[in-house]
Parts: sequence; structure tokens; C-alpha cells
Amino acid sequence: MILNPPAHAGTQRVLVTGATGFLGEAVARGLERADYPVLRGGRAAPPALIARGEAWVGYGDIGPATRWEVALDGVGAVVHVAGLAHLPDATAPRAADALVRVNVEGTACLAAAAVRAGVRRFVLVSSALVHGEASPGRPFTEVDAPAPKSPYARSKLGAEQRLIEIARGTGMHWVILRPPMVYGPRAGGNFRRLVRLVGSGLPLPLGAATAPRSFIGIDNLADAVVRAVKHERAADGAFLLGDGESTSTADLVRRIAAALGRRVWLLHAPPALLRAASRLADRERDYRRLFEPLELDITRIRAELDWSPPVSMDEGLASALLHPDG
Repeated sequence: MILNPPAHAGTQRVLVTGATGFLGEAVARGLERADYPVLRGGRAAPPALIARGEAWVGYGDIGPATRWEVALDGVGAVVHVAGLAHLPDATAPRAADALVRVNVEGTACLAAAAVRAGVRRFVLVSSALVHGEASPGRPFTEVDAPAPKSPYARSKLGAEQRLIEIARGTGMHWVILRPPMVYGPRAGGNFRRLVRLVGSGLPLPLGAATAPRSFIGIDNLADAVVRAVKHERAADGAFLLGDGESTSTADLVRRIAAALGRRVWLLHAPPALLRAASRLADRERDYRRLFEPLELDITRIRAELDWSPPVSMDEGLASALLHPDG
């Protein structure tokens, strides 16, 4: 059942999955600013947001047996944001199974239902981690072969592959967006941990974390999604995303501190010592996320879709940290 059906029934309705989350809500608002009638989807329609008059549909848990017929009625495009990301132990077999069930089989189920419903475009928000966890001395590009290292990254690549397979030979075009770490109001994961560390006032051993890394602000991601929905040349293409600014973990920490109006003390601890300590603590992946390069080349989306990040990193961080609840 759709609650508060969107107006403008004659224009292309866009279903946004995961619309109660950090990414999905920002994407839905971005599409509405671009005058698209948006149908927000989630496990269950939240009463507080329904009261605001927003169009909502509940689809329950995402997996291989999810029923999508009601959610896809009258929909011309799907933006699939929903999925599993932050799990307590993403390397455990049970967690890996959950990632496959939700991210891979759930995406395949939605894609097949979208084909049957006559959806014309399916935008999948994937992850730059499908290329690997460290760039090879230069920025990753879309022509680099996928090399996912974690169960999460493998599940995102699996979702991409199933979408392409299901859409082949049909009237539905796919678009795959591969962002790096996303920051903004309500962001969780690594960004929230960095903000807490800066806010603690403790010295941080990140002075040597100067390897180039790419990040993207939530407003830039939402803007790229809008472009992916409407641009003809986006069809059947995969695009890396980013803020387009060269930075690093150490630089990001300094920018967070500046946005918070705080001073931060970055210690230049030897990376080899920190790597050894992280290995002993079984946290080597955390070390790699902080100290190894993960740089993305966004030339393709700039050239083919005429897209550039509209918000600078400093502006995005100020918005994220001065308005943490969105």
C-alpha cells in the first residue's frame, strides 16, 4: 500500500529504496529538488514522515523473496540505495551470508521485478571498494578490473553483476555509481569514528596518514544520482564518484577539526609500528583504511555526464558537523 501517493502522476515517478537512511533520505530530497515525484521506500513507512505528506511504501525485509509489485506500480526509475553495510563482524560467515542475501539476491529480486513492471532506468548505488581497498599508485578508473577484498565489497560487485545480467536484452537501462566513503549529517561508520576522535581532544597518531584518498559529501552524491537518473549518456554505464579534491586521512582530520572549531594534535607515529600494532589487535583493515591510498579518478562522469561536484569539501564538512542531525 502506498501512503500519500506522489503528485504529478503524468511524470516519471522515482522509487528510492532505503529512504529512511542517511544516503536514501538525501537522495530522495535531491530528486524532489529536481522536480521528480519521489516514492520513498523502506521496511515500513515511518508515521512521523508520513505525517509530513511524503509518499511512502513499505516492502519489508530485502532479500530474494521480497514482493515489489506495489512499490513499482507507476514507477519509471528506481534508485536502489538500501542494503547492508555496517555489520559488527562483516567477516563472519553469518554476516557474509546476510550480505549476499540482502545486497546480491535482494538487488536481483528488485531488478527482475523492475523489468516486469516496465521500469526504464535502474540506478544502483554501489561502492568504490569493488575495485579494491588501495589504489595502485595512481587513481582508480572505471577500466580497472574489480578486485574486492571484503565480503561487503564482494556483495556490492555481485549486486552489480546480477543487475547487468537481468537488464540485458530488456527495455531497462542500468546505471552503477561507485562512491568512496560518504560524509554528511547522520553519517555513520568511519566518518563518525573520526569525528568522535577529533572531538575527544586526544592526540591522534595520524600525522603520517598522508596517502591520497577520495571522499564524497552527501550533497554531491545526491546530485550525481539526479544526473544518473536523467542523463541519456548515463545509460548502461558505471561511474566512480568523489569530491574531486585531493586529500588524505590526515587532511580530512584537520578539516573536521576546523569545521568543529577545535585544535587537533596529529602525532607522526611510524606507520610500520602502527601496522604491526593493528595486526596484533586484529585491526589491520582499520590501518589500511587510514593509511593506504584509495584515490578515484572522476574524469568519466565529468566528461560523459557533464557533472562536477557542486559542493566543496569544506562546505560539505561544515554542513555535516554544524547540522549533525540533518
